[in-house]
Amino acid sequence: MEISNLFDVSGRTAIVTGGSRGIGYMIAEGLVRNGAKVYITSRKVEELDQAAEQLGHFGDCVALPSDLSDEASMLGFVERFRDREERLHILVNNAGAAWGAPLGEFPASGFDKVLDVNVKAPFMLTQSL
Repeated sequence: MEISNLFDVSGRTAIVTGGSRGIGYMIAEGLVRNGAKVYITSRKVEELDQAAEQLGHFGDCVALPSDLSDEASMLGFVERFRDREERLHILVNNAGAAWGAPLGEFPASGFDKVLDVNVKAPFMLTQSL
């Protein structure tokens, strides 16, 4: 087996959460440039649409906005994805949140947000797909 076949993603369908910028964008770009159809998602619709347009120059990229920390929004994302695709080959749970505050000042709401985005959302999305 050749290495190019081992890591071939052409013709595969992928989802990259947090795909509008940073590491998620770079992962989505790598997949798109290598022939995968990539769905990117983010809460920020304008950034997401711009990223999908830029990535579309290299291949097939679709923007599906969603707040994955909100169950109804996440389930809506899953439904819209399933309306378009029969199968998912690659899921990159990249979306994440941080809360910058000293330990003594760190609010419970910040801790809840970090857990919802970084732990609960990837689990629920993976389970729902």
